[in-house]
Amino acid sequence: MALIVQKFGGTSVKSPENRKAVLNHILRAKEKGYDVVVVVSAMGRLGDPYATDTLIELLKAQGGKVCSKKKDLIMACGEIISAVVMASYIEAQGVKAEAMTGFQAGIVTTADFGNADIIKVDPAPIKKNIEEGKIVVVAGFQGITEKDEITTLGRGGSDTTAVVLGGYLKADLVEIYTDVPGIAVTDPRIIPEAPFIPSISFDEVIIMAESGAKVIHPRAVRAAKEFNIPLRIKSTFDQSEGTLIGAKESDLPISGISLQRDLVIAKFVKEIELTDDEIVELNKSNPDETIYINDAGEILLIINEEQKDAVYNLAQELRAELNLCEDMSRVSVAYKDMADSNKTDQKINTLLFEEKIPIAASKVFNNCSTYIIKGEYGEKSIRAIYDGYFD
Repeated sequence: MALIVQKFGGTSVKSPENRKAVLNHILRAKEKGYDVVVVVSAMGRLGDPYATDTLIELLKAQGGKVCSKKKDLIMACGEIISAVVMASYIEAQGVKAEAMTGFQAGIVTTADFGNADIIKVDPAPIKKNIEEGKIVVVAGFQGITEKDEITTLGRGGSDTTAVVLGGYLKADLVEIYTDVPGIAVTDPRIIPEAPFIPSISFDEVIIMAESGAKVIHPRAVRAAKEFNIPLRIKSTFDQSEGTLIGAKESDLPISGISLQRDLVIAKFVKEIELTDDEIVELNKSNPDETIYINDAGEILLIINEEQKDAVYNLAQELRAELNLCEDMSRVSVAYKDMADSNKTDQKINTLLFEEKIPIAASKVFNNCSTYIIKGEYGEKSIRAIYDGYFD
């Protein structure tokens, strides 16, 4: 029998009304003849009683340093509660269901508390329940180390749980249910008329996700590509088809436009150009971010609040003047063909220039052109680029 994995996020399971919508999707898949594995996130957001951030606040309230191992233990509780509640909803409809924690579901991870990677999955416990005719509801975002310590998977963890389980179970499809009806060309809150994309490739979505689009975490899409499992992003609250992510590329002129706001930029100014070794040191200060070099030869790096002291120290070591620029934004434009990158970059530069939007720095990499601008120009930039390609 065909198998489908369905993942439901925090907003989908936060209230009785929303959980009934979730239940309808699960039962509809079962009625179509699928074996169904469900992965759930914790209920709601900060302030909701069982949300992950609410649970973390219980540890922060005592004022001391929070142990990462204990933090993972309490964070895992939110998804477990969701799994038990959704399994009970299913059983109330006369359908057999089994709630499982991540470790009961055979998910083994590294010991990187707060951001663990899945090493392997033993699919036998889930398969046994499926063979008994049950819908299996798994707590997302968590696993267990080889020393039996509970871990969590970091941002996008429940998406990753769903995809990796789908891979080990050889699922026919993984569905990621959210509060939006798929992946749009750009944020509909900025461009209300931005179309939702019917189908798009793994690589296009990875680029979009890595450059700020928040519909799905890039780690989950990379896992889907590795297992070659089609992913469908759709809404819990309507019957639209959503966006299918697979091997086939979209037919769009550009894949997507994303905006990251409220960034802090560390700008290093030095009379003599930085050496390769000095640039390596800059990379070490924030390995997840790209170094930008503007037309004036200044080095720009996106940092977070916790890195300010470190970059001040690094500037002293490099004998460079450091300027911190707050309230900055990054606009990223993803596209399919790297061969078109220079042409695309030139067109976007022209579109922004025509709107009198100054670019602090830009860079082209990984089928993506990115532009650092002042925060006040963020939405105007998105509009200019969107109209240039889709108007």
